[in-house]
This record gives sequence, C-alpha cells and structure tokens, in this order.
Amino acid sequence: MKHLKESFLVLGLGRFGSSVLKELARLGYDVVGADKNEKVLQDEELQDAASYLAEGDVTSTAFLEELNVDNFDAVVVSIGDDFESAILTVLALKDLGCETVYAKANDQKRGRGLKGAGATDVFFPEEETGRRVAYHIANPGILQYIRLSPYCSGLEMTVPDDFIGKSLAELDFRNRYKALVVMVTSQSEETPVVSPAPDYIFQPGDTIFTVGAEKDLERLRRKYY
Repeated sequence: MKHLKESFLVLGLGRFGSSVLKELARLGYDVVGADKNEKVLQDEELQDAASYLAEGDVTSTAFLEELNVDNFDAVVVSIGDDFESAILTVLALKDLGCETVYAKANDQKRGRGLKGAGATDVFFPEEETGRRVAYHIANPGILQYIRLSPYCSGLEMTVPDDFIGKSLAELDFRNRYKALVVMVTSQSEETPVVSPAPDYIFQPGDTIFTVGAEKDLERLRRKYY
C-alpha cells in the first residue's frame, strides 16, 4: 500500500472507531480502517467513507506489517475493552515505526498504561460523554461542554436574556468573561456565524460557542445557569 498524504489508519471499527473514521473522511482525509469482524466491514457508510477497509486481527504484528502502518500520518487504536491487546498493539505500532499513535481508553488508569506504552495521546469517549450529559441535565441552557485540553474548554450555550439586543462590544465579553466567542448560531442566519464581529447583536434563540479556561467558563455558567 503506497503512502497517502495526510492519511490515517483506524484499528477497530466499533462505534468510536467508526465515528472517527467517518469524521476524518468528511474532513477530506484519506482514511483506512481495519477490523476482524467481516460484518462490520460490510457497513455501507463505512465503505463509502474509507479509502480502504482491511479485514484482519488488528492486534497481530504480522497484520500490522501488511498494512504498512508506518506510512500513515497517525494511527488510532480503538479495539474495545481488551486493555491488554490495546497495550500490545500500541507497543507493536511503535516498534514498527509509527510516530503518532492515538488510543481509546475506558478510564484514567488504563489511559496511563497506554501512555506508558507509547501512545501519543489517549481519549476517554465515555468519560467525555458523561461529562457533557451531566452538564446538560444540570443546566438545560448548556447545550455542549467539551474539554479541549487540560488548559482549555469549549462551552455551547443558549444566550442569556441579558445578552439579547446587545453586541459583543457592549458586553465587553472577552474582558468580562475571559473567554472568546468563536461561533454564533442564529435562527435568522442559514449558516453559523464564525468569528462574529464585535458589533454582532445577539437575538432571541441565539446560541454561542465560547472557548476559554475551564475555571472562567465555569464562572460564566454559574452566573447565568
């Protein structure tokens, strides 16, 4: 298999792996997927999204060698709840020359193990989903909460009544809340307004996606919700 520019390999095509593959493909990248379950590979959406789908044991070093894993810009390890196999797969990928390896983990303890095995970064989809659901249940005005890094988070929220009829400049949003409004979704606009201008005036039904330090977003949330 020849090297593809900006190409990615996803090992394990369960719900998480399939979602990652489809989204990378939607963003315009070449993505190869691999799974040992033939039935999974017959999914039409996956077939349409992937550049290529390979059937085989993704924990097998021989199979990984056949895939020429070191030709990809990054590899995603998403092989379910088999922690030992995930560790061995990450180790094998590093031995085969993969510089960037992402892995899925069910909890922080397993995440540390995968990091120790050489994973570049580890994702906790169940933990992140639980956090978002909890935020929404506790605060119906909060539509989405995303932890982008240990230092930065994103918050999607319905604009409070106090914002309606006022502009970003009038609210002095950036200085007052120590956060940036990166997108506004308005009922009066067909598409979201990305990087809204300071003179953008908030309307009823608007939602904003704002980015900032977790402590500052929490202060914003507590003030209005």
